[in-house]
Amino acid sequence: MARAQFGYLGYYNRNWGYSPFEGFLLGGDGMSGYNTYGSEVISLRGYSNYSLTPYVRTPYSSQGSAYAGNVYDKFTVELRYPVILQPQSTIFALVFLEGGNCWSDIKDFNPFQIKRSAGVGVRVFLPVVGLLGVDWGWGFDDQTNGRSQFHFVIGQQF
Repeated sequence: MARAQFGYLGYYNRNWGYSPFEGFLLGGDGMSGYNTYGSEVISLRGYSNYSLTPYVRTPYSSQGSAYAGNVYDKFTVELRYPVILQPQSTIFALVFLEGGNCWSDIKDFNPFQIKRSAGVGVRVFLPVVGLLGVDWGWGFDDQTNGRSQFHFVIGQQF
């Protein structure tokens, strides 16, 4: 499977700028819970949750700073190999390469300035439960949050 994603949130009024209630949160497994501000969680295996999202100072937040991901891109290449193909359970082993990044403004966007990761994983499809999986990813470009991350997957990924 090869996949490329891109997202951009603009603004209607240049004087007001971007909305503080929407955005993209990039990094991690995408299963960190819900977000009340309408932000979309974009998973990128090999990194901790939201670690690739810009964090900027803003007058809207009580802490004085907030996530501000208004532009993102993500590229994925994944190869799955069937280990067991039975009606009761289907098991796949996989390897993946991913890359992506998030920016606070379209002026800073550079599609080739991505954070890269690679890893392995297992997917198990059970008819009663659905698709379950675990991945181990190695982030090549993140030095602050550790380089190795485990991620869990529930349900079909698009």
